[in-house]
Amino acid sequence: MEFKASLDEVVLFELPTARAAERLLVHLSPHRLAWLQSGDRVSIVGALLGPEADDLAQLLRSVQEWLERIGFAAIRFELDGRIYALEARRLLEAGHAALAVR
Repeated sequence: MEFKASLDEVVLFELPTARAAERLLVHLSPHRLAWLQSGDRVSIVGALLGPEADDLAQLLRSVQEWLERIGFAAIRFELDGRIYALEARRLLEAGHAALAVR
């Protein structure tokens, strides 16, 4: 199978500090191509998606678990030119439980 990378196969995560971005980069690097770009206001960690159909889901679950482990509630990420929020799993589960009670 031939693999051709494009900008559509990149996820960009926005972190509030360079230290947090470095920690995410360390978390992602053993499993995928990832890089860091630090700026004045935010730092960006880019991650290349692999050819597997569920690679995006695996990446997002991994980052959710990382968010919970370091104590972040949520971060923004960009995919296909659109910006989304990724919440820690704990917050998502609490939100679903609150909806079920109503």
